[in-house]
Amino acid sequence: MPVQPSSTAIIILNYNGSSDTIECLRHVYRLECPPAMVIVVDNNSSDNSRQEILESWRDWAEPVVVSDPSIRLECASVFLTLPENFGYGGGNNSGIQVAMCNSTCNAFWILNNDTIPDTKALNALCARANKFTESAIVGSTLVFAYERITVQCAAGCSFNRWLGTSRPICGGSSLKNIDRVDPVTVEAQLGDVVGASVLLPKKIVTKIGLIREDFFLYLEETEFCIRARKTGFVLAWAPDSIVYHKEGASTGAESAVAGRTFKRPAWVDYLSLRNRVYMMRKHYPWALPLVLLSYLGVILNRVRRGQANRIPLIFRAAWDGLRGRMGKPDHLFPALRDTHENSGH
Repeated sequence: MPVQPSSTAIIILNYNGSSDTIECLRHVYRLECPPAMVIVVDNNSSDNSRQEILESWRDWAEPVVVSDPSIRLECASVFLTLPENFGYGGGNNSGIQVAMCNSTCNAFWILNNDTIPDTKALNALCARANKFTESAIVGSTLVFAYERITVQCAAGCSFNRWLGTSRPICGGSSLKNIDRVDPVTVEAQLGDVVGASVLLPKKIVTKIGLIREDFFLYLEETEFCIRARKTGFVLAWAPDSIVYHKEGASTGAESAVAGRTFKRPAWVDYLSLRNRVYMMRKHYPWALPLVLLSYLGVILNRVRRGQANRIPLIFRAAWDGLRGRMGKPDHLFPALRDTHENSGH
């Protein structure tokens, strides 16, 4: 069955990010072809996000507010409120569950709340997905929102199976030159599709399962794509699906774009490093010695940044990844118990 906008559910995850979510919604309702459903999942925001989003959303639709992701709904707009912050995987999985109960939906477009999709973005994703005989996970051309001529990545990243590291494909390229890039060449390099904008056909989710929730944040989409590729599914890029991304804004991850600097919090460091070790242990255990050795370079890098106090955290992250101690690390970072950070990418 072909993937069409009219059979696709858009899933937007929110945590204390109402202004971004409202802007994202505003552009979702400007898409050339409307989706089957728009689902906003609130990860138990601690501010006034729920009220602010609902008030603004009612300018474009009449969302149904629910708290149970297993409820069967055939309506076009759903606001799912969760009892706690389940992270990127848990929040988006809840949205996927809602969409899977809708008989119309055969695909799910996960869209970060800190993104601004172009009017043709969904059409282009669906068109690219339908180019393949097998189901494909399709990513957009992500462009830095604060420097709209610069590409963040073409769908996603290449993946180093020896180190567990990723490198953005076409990262830093000029958007005006992106139409000269051959999609087939990009797709041959794709190791993962960045979770800020990813189209997941229902068939793939049914076959390999949902996004891992025990990662909480970071590398869930990489792990999901590894499972998909091992099962024989395709990773693809829709060049004309332009999505502007406020990269780094949702989690405070370190980045510098158009003069804006985001510093990487310690908990982000921990999750990125822990999840990488665990992912490699699960999928490429033969590479673990080299992965762990590479963490010496991470230590040197933190010392260079004046963050020598994070060295014990790096060892802890590696150890927790090795022994499979996953989930939200609020035992190490009490602030995460109340989750004063966003759970998006």
